[in-house]
Amino acid sequence: MYNLDIYATLTSMSIENISDTKVERFAIAPRAVAFDLDDTLAESFQPPSDEMMAKIRALLERVPVAIISGAKFERIKSEVLDRLADSPHMNDLYVLADNGAQGYVYSGNGWQRAYTNEFTQDEQTHIEETVREAVAKTDILGANPKYTPELLKDPAELRYAALGLDALENDKMNWDPDMSKRRKLQNILSTSLQGCEVSIGGKTTIDITRKGVNKASGIIWLSQRLGFPPSDMLYVGDALYEGGNDAVVIPTGIRTISVTGPSDTAKILDELLSI
Repeated sequence: MYNLDIYATLTSMSIENISDTKVERFAIAPRAVAFDLDDTLAESFQPPSDEMMAKIRALLERVPVAIISGAKFERIKSEVLDRLADSPHMNDLYVLADNGAQGYVYSGNGWQRAYTNEFTQDEQTHIEETVREAVAKTDILGANPKYTPELLKDPAELRYAALGLDALENDKMNWDPDMSKRRKLQNILSTSLQGCEVSIGGKTTIDITRKGVNKASGIIWLSQRLGFPPSDMLYVGDALYEGGNDAVVIPTGIRTISVTGPSDTAKILDELLSI
C-alpha cells in the first residue's frame, strides 16, 4: 500500500543536520511518522498552514501518520482532521490527544476514542489549586504581566499557558527562551503532584497528565496498534530537550528529529516527499 523503499536514517538528528542531507543518503524507511502539533506543524495555538496540510496529506498517501499533541481532540479535529476529511487514507491517520492521554482512530462511522486516561473531578480541582499556588510561589509572571495566563482543563490533561492563548508570537519566544521559569514551576509541581506527569511544552506551557501517561505511552500504544516496534517509526517535535514533553518518547526507541518550528518541519517533509 505504501512506498517504503527509500527514506532517511533520521535517528535523533536536528534540522541543522538534515537540511543539507543528500537524497542518496536516505536508506532506512520509517513505517510511520508521528508529529507534535504546536511549534512543530503549526505556530503555538494556531492551525497549520494550507501548505503544511498539503504536505501532511501527501505523506499520508505513503505511510501512517500520527498527530500527538498536548492539544485536546476537538481542537485537533477542527484544525487538522477536518481539513483531511476527503483523503482516502483516513484509516491510516491517528490522533493521540492530551499528550497521549487519549487515543483516537478513524472508522467508517467517523472518529472513535480508542482509550482514555481521565482525571476525576476531585483530581482536577486539586491540580488546579496546586498550579495556582505554585505560580504564585515562583512569581514567574512578574508584577504586571502583559497577558492573562490560562489553565486549559480537559478530562485527561491540564495545560498551564503562562501567556494565555492570544499572545504575540514574538512575546512567546522572548518570555522563557531558556525555560528557566517553567523549569522552576515544573520542579515545584513535580514534587506537589507526585501522581502526575509534569512536562514543558511549546514556548509558554506546562502540561499535566496522570503518572505514566505521556507521549511515550501514546507511542507504545501506536506501536501495538500498527504491529511494529517504535524503532520502525519517526517522531518530529520541538520539545525533545530534557524535561520537554516530546523527550519522553526517546526511550521507546523511536527515531527522532528536533525542530524549532513549522519552517523546519516543512523542510523535513519536503525531504521525505522528494524521494
